[in-house]
Amino acid sequence: MPTSTPDRPEEAIRKEEQQPETPSGAGRKESRLSPRGRKLTLALHITSSVGWMGLSMSMATLALIGYLTSDPGVAKGAYYAMYVFDESTVSVISLVCGVTGVLLGRGTPWGLLRHWWVVVKWVITLAVAMIAWVYTHPLVLTAAEKAAASEGGVYRPGPEGTLLAWTVPPLFCALLFLGFVSVYKPWGRTRRGRRYAQSRAGAPAPSSGRGSGPGAGPLRVADVPVIVEAADRLAEGVVGLRLAPVSRAATEPWRAGAHIDLVLPSGKVRQYSLHGDPADGSAYQVAVLRELEGRGGSAEVHTLSVGDRIAVRGPRNHFPLADAPAYLFVAGGIGIVPFLPMIEQAERLGTPWRLLYVGRSRASMAFLPRLERYAAQRVSVYARDLTDRPDLAAHLSASPAGTAVYCCGPDGLMRAVEELMDSACPTGSLHLERFAAATDTAVGENLPFEVELGSTGTVVSVRADQSALEALREESPGLAASCEDGLCGSCELRVLRGTPEHRDHVLSPTERGRTDVMYPCVSRAHGGRVVVDL
Repeated sequence: MPTSTPDRPEEAIRKEEQQPETPSGAGRKESRLSPRGRKLTLALHITSSVGWMGLSMSMATLALIGYLTSDPGVAKGAYYAMYVFDESTVSVISLVCGVTGVLLGRGTPWGLLRHWWVVVKWVITLAVAMIAWVYTHPLVLTAAEKAAASEGGVYRPGPEGTLLAWTVPPLFCALLFLGFVSVYKPWGRTRRGRRYAQSRAGAPAPSSGRGSGPGAGPLRVADVPVIVEAADRLAEGVVGLRLAPVSRAATEPWRAGAHIDLVLPSGKVRQYSLHGDPADGSAYQVAVLRELEGRGGSAEVHTLSVGDRIAVRGPRNHFPLADAPAYLFVAGGIGIVPFLPMIEQAERLGTPWRLLYVGRSRASMAFLPRLERYAAQRVSVYARDLTDRPDLAAHLSASPAGTAVYCCGPDGLMRAVEELMDSACPTGSLHLERFAAATDTAVGENLPFEVELGSTGTVVSVRADQSALEALREESPGLAASCEDGLCGSCELRVLRGTPEHRDHVLSPTERGRTDVMYPCVSRAHGGRVVVDL
């Protein structure tokens, strides 16, 4: 098979080498390549793939030369060169490519039949090999013999030369296409792959008696199949989904500020805040803005319709409502979602609160009718198509002492609130939830360091140009992660010794000194080594 890179599918959250492929295979241990064996096999696979494509391009060029030339000597040389390549090199290289492809499929979580891009590669690869051996191989020698018989005259390509000219170049194009497929890995999982993922997630997550906040340890949350019960247009570019467990069991309990992961049909995993009544255990509710410049996850969510089935993970909560004498919620666009249950909770507690809701236009601002039922002095709406920008300093200054300021929205809005807190609301506390990693966050130089696994003593080296998560996946391919931007907290690891350098957006500013937890997708280490519980 032409070049493939056995990246870790982000959907797989178990240590797969310890679990069966299907429920019927319980007790059967899967074969897994060691990190060194995987690297060696991958190197051989890439080398043979590139070699096969290079030889195919040479064969295509020679087939066209033989077809277009009128010189029998040139035609004879072209076809004999093709024959030599075919006999001595192409067969060996294609065999190495196929064998290493099987080893990578069997020895990594991609599998042989779990993802459509792998299946397509196998079908096309086998078709190319069969056509080459059964069809074009005998034609090459026949064409060479006919060219030799024409020496001394004018060469005219026969049916053999014509067939070679029209088949060999497309075979090269097919191999080139497989190279692109290996890089982009399109089309998601097969039915077998979905069953495989469900069997991986079928075992209950280990109970540790700990919560779901930072420092809770590396809990692994199972994928829960859900069905789309409702898909409603909430505003311009915003869709609301109601997701009920397929089993009709109650949803996992959650509190205001929590989010879940949506595991989409393509395999993409995206995080979305929950809204609705936490006491309603019949379904989860999320609202999703279609991001035109995004990575495709929100666009895929907008294609879901009633009756579609996906999976969810969680809930997790890194944005809980803290105890405070008053609250100020600052929402930008779709950032309003986590504040809906927070407002309801503040209402139940009888705690004073105010909401500042900023949006591009009223048509794009979801939940306005629901929010505007509250008194105008509690809810301030700033739609930029109708009003000026809000005076953030004035809103912050009007907050009582000790107010908890919650902000969720675009990075510019959150930076503005963050910069004003010390002067406008010095006694308040700031809580942020980001859509994406901040672009101007000052971080130190990336230096190499080591991560020691507390359970085995294995030491994993992390290069300067590599994240700790990438390095750890060489040792533990099943390490869970979703956003890989330091936002969702799904890759959380407990630190046993050493000092992590926190670069995530999960921990609040007051938690940056913690040495008991790290998020390896972005965070690094002070002092050269950390020991983690993995």
